[in-house]
Amino acid sequence: MPQRQTQRRIDPADGDLGSLVELGLADPPPEPSLPPPQGLPDEAQSGMERANEMMLQSALVDAGVEKAAGDEQVIDALAKLDPADVEAVAGWLKQKKPTSPQK
Repeated sequence: MPQRQTQRRIDPADGDLGSLVELGLADPPPEPSLPPPQGLPDEAQSGMERANEMMLQSALVDAGVEKAAGDEQVIDALAKLDPADVEAVAGWLKQKKPTSPQK
């Protein structure tokens, strides 16, 4: 009895991705994206800090808070945070505080 010729079927689970790409059975993986920049230039960083500081100062004024002795150092430290974090802190400062009932 003559042997029948069969074409070997390739199971994609049998090979590594590189081999599957070479065989045309898989798409090549996407190129990795560039890593995010590690820091902003000094000019951009200082501009962002000034904007953050102004936002915090404004929030304190809007809330009617008078600055005490160490507040300037705290504002400087907070101004170095991400703008979204500074915006959240400014929002907390502007929130109305519930007044406690008088006893």
